[in-house]
Amino acid sequence: MAELFFQGGGEIERRDLESHLSSLCQLENVGILLGAGASKSAGGMVMKEIWLDFKARNEPKIPILRDKYKLIRQQEIEANSVNIELLIDEVLKNKNVIDTWQQDSTELQDLLVELYRSVTKAALLVDSDFPKLHVGEKEKFDKHKNLLEKLISNRQPGQAAPAIFTTNYDLAIEWSAEASGINLVNGFSGIHSRTFQPHSFDLGFRNVNAVGEARFGHYNMYLYKLHGSLTWYQDESGDVIECNSSKAYQDFINPLVGEGSFNDKQRLIYPGANKYHHTIGFVYGEMFRRFSEFLTKPQTTLFVNGYGFGDYHINRIILGALLNPSLHIVICYPELAELSANSQLENGLSPAQQCIDKIRKMQLNQVTIIGGSDAYFDNFVDLIPKPVLFPKNSAVNVIAEALNNLGSTSKGE
Repeated sequence: MAELFFQGGGEIERRDLESHLSSLCQLENVGILLGAGASKSAGGMVMKEIWLDFKARNEPKIPILRDKYKLIRQQEIEANSVNIELLIDEVLKNKNVIDTWQQDSTELQDLLVELYRSVTKAALLVDSDFPKLHVGEKEKFDKHKNLLEKLISNRQPGQAAPAIFTTNYDLAIEWSAEASGINLVNGFSGIHSRTFQPHSFDLGFRNVNAVGEARFGHYNMYLYKLHGSLTWYQDESGDVIECNSSKAYQDFINPLVGEGSFNDKQRLIYPGANKYHHTIGFVYGEMFRRFSEFLTKPQTTLFVNGYGFGDYHINRIILGALLNPSLHIVICYPELAELSANSQLENGLSPAQQCIDKIRKMQLNQVTIIGGSDAYFDNFVDLIPKPVLFPKNSAVNVIAEALNNLGSTSKGE
């Protein structure tokens, strides 16, 4: 796959891109938006693969969605381009209407459970190892750890900690940060009952023993999960709780993935119409508000990777934010070379492709687009400037091993 690098209206060389990325990492505010493609190398599924998983198990039920309720079109089915999140939303809306009429909604409930099942399988990443400790030490998360370490080590004294925005439900970022010894501020606070407290996003960590500029080093990152998480659930009082992976797997995930069991007492938060109601709506609304607020700050960089521009709300926020003259956006889009060719086809571009094409044709100097193989997550991480504070991907493990060996040597003397 050919490499393509565009800034503004023209193509740039790889050397210029690397220099540009280095400069962007030094701006006052640095964030990254990660989509499903960013977790694929760690075992995740992209939207097409989630649909294929659902379709393989529910082929006889497809006509219910297509013909009876007209929620998907034959063209989408044949192209395997069904957006699972939008489909969940529509199924849930139709089910709620039927329930209001006090009619039987069993067939939609069964389809909803199967959709939830596919979405959950796509986000597990490590299958039955999900509830285990130290999952982030697995090799498949090396690039995620490398990304976090690079972002935080490129921060200068007095600058804001990096911000991670993601549409993914998986725990790739949480596990990787834990393995690298990085504190994550994700909006939840508490020890035994971690409830959503948005003011925690306004807090940070500092070294109380440091003086001078060292006092303003960075010991944390901010994580905003725009579409929720596999470890979020809503308790009986309506509060949104973050539980550990062991409890989430035992109480919610395994019964669904393994047995297709799902009931009202399982309060794991999934995408769909319910995300805009009651307490859930407050949590999601706060996440999106913080995302919009971040993009309006002066001297800000947003890297976009693994996101296919299939979410209308996020696209509007990004396009609107381009009015901020000091915002710089770097978009990774592997299929960039195909846009021009597809635009000449009879069916034209998909809505997601139209958004990318629109951004490209705006020819703004504040937008850089990376196409080809370098746009994939693992290769993009390699493009980010080499860190100083974390000279090796496995720095934490190397130091821990050295300390253990030192202890063993002392005992042997």
